[in-house]
Amino acid sequence: MKRLRVNIRLHKKRFWSERINYMQSLQSDIFRKMIILTCILMVLPVFSSALEIPGLKLKYGKLERSREVTNKFETYQILPDHKYYTHGWGTVPYAIIGVHNKIKLRKGLWKEVEITAQLLRSWVGRMDSIYGYPPYGSRILDHKGNQIGVWYSSKQWTTVVIEEENQIAVFAPEAPGFRGGSDK
Repeated sequence: MKRLRVNIRLHKKRFWSERINYMQSLQSDIFRKMIILTCILMVLPVFSSALEIPGLKLKYGKLERSREVTNKFETYQILPDHKYYTHGWGTVPYAIIGVHNKIKLRKGLWKEVEITAQLLRSWVGRMDSIYGYPPYGSRILDHKGNQIGVWYSSKQWTTVVIEEENQIAVFAPEAPGFRGGSDK
């Protein structure tokens, strides 16, 4: 009887030991696959335009900081061949963009506005006094480096996706930091 109990204990011990080893190997295998998948997902957007994967043709534009664009906003010049959009809450936008008329913007959170010099003056003045960083202008460039619009915000970055030849999506910026100035 004693021998039977010892054998049962040994079998239980061996069973649980094998079970734990199996679970550890399975866990490390899953972890390794997750790391490989993460690496692929991080690298894929970089090479997507060169890979030609059917259904996955991602083209990205970018912002290019520009004193000329900053000056146009700060002197309230409205580009005649552009449509203007804002993003933000209340009476002070987080960002103002002008997109060339030949380009269609996927609006999302952007609101198209009928821009006037007086309205632009009001926004630029308030954005400068309220937000934690002074706003500045940038050129919005497509994936080939051609200017397709202008950007004015205290945020330095966004994502510009070229969806089709004449259609883009510009991600709306998050709320900027505030200085605590008056909105009135």
